[in-house]
Amino acid sequence: MKTFPKPPQRCFWPIGTIKGWVGPTGFSSKSTPEDVLKNIDLSNKLVLVTGANSGIGKETACAAFKHNAHVIFACRNVEEASKITRELNALLPKGSSEPRAYAYALDLSSLESVYKFCLKVKSNFNALHVLVNNAGIMGGDKFERTVDGHEKMFQVNYLAHAMIVRELFPLMRKAVGGARVVSVSSHVHFFTYRKGIDFSKVTGANAMVNSDTARSYGQSKLAQIIFTRDMQALSGASRRAFESEILFFSVHPGAIETKGSKKHENGWKGRLLRKLSKPFIKTVEQGASTTCFAAFHNDAPYFAGYYLADCNFFQSSKHSRKNRALREKLRDVTGKLIADFKENIM
Repeated sequence: MKTFPKPPQRCFWPIGTIKGWVGPTGFSSKSTPEDVLKNIDLSNKLVLVTGANSGIGKETACAAFKHNAHVIFACRNVEEASKITRELNALLPKGSSEPRAYAYALDLSSLESVYKFCLKVKSNFNALHVLVNNAGIMGGDKFERTVDGHEKMFQVNYLAHAMIVRELFPLMRKAVGGARVVSVSSHVHFFTYRKGIDFSKVTGANAMVNSDTARSYGQSKLAQIIFTRDMQALSGASRRAFESEILFFSVHPGAIETKGSKKHENGWKGRLLRKLSKPFIKTVEQGASTTCFAAFHNDAPYFAGYYLADCNFFQSSKHSRKNRALREKLRDVTGKLIADFKENIM
């Protein structure tokens, strides 16, 4: 593993992102998963990617498969995921004893679906090496709730993934050589409510009052980064003898044109952000590179707990780094919402 200066040097944004300047890690905004995964063998590792049926999730999952990992494609559109996994498994040498790509149904807008998904993973596998919390949505002009009653973006982008981490934590502790959790966030986390996260707009009967879908999207992405930093600290402190280390990362993939981004633009503010991001547009492959760096590269452990962009360190917002009260509040609210759900189904 390379050594890096303390604090880590940040990526050269914005000019460096547009131009593709190489950062301290040796990678840039123009790097691809194949650049990042050069000479890396993921044999005997289990990788789980949510939202892996399209976009950067698919690119990440397929890159892991090409480098010999066993990969779970966790998707709401399980039919599309099954098609992809069949095509990948067909590439394996004849006589292979088992497939290496698996399609699992997962609807993040339903905590019941999340819970059943985690039970299935735990019943079928003994260890999990990499969890990529990739799936996410951007809302439109109107406030939306999930079947659980929570603001939709907060649940899909953050809460459901936090539940997956909690439920699969024991499997990751059993991963030989350690495990990693990568949450795909966004620079939009800088553009959130004044409080950072306005918990009155997360759940409850009045959550829709004065709700701003663009800021709600930003707070869901901020929650991922705060969760990453908090879990990195808690994971290290709670580790016991003979347990594997779990490292947490949050990443910004960059501005990418996907079906999801074209369909949901967060109203006029989202459309404005899309126009402003035009100079920064990446290919899907380039967008997946930072996720792949955090999830698989040998140098990534140095950046555990940090926020990454263009495969390099990037300084996240003050709310994500210095607001201790916000971090503790998010931890408490997350725990309560998950506990309330589990109490109702037991």
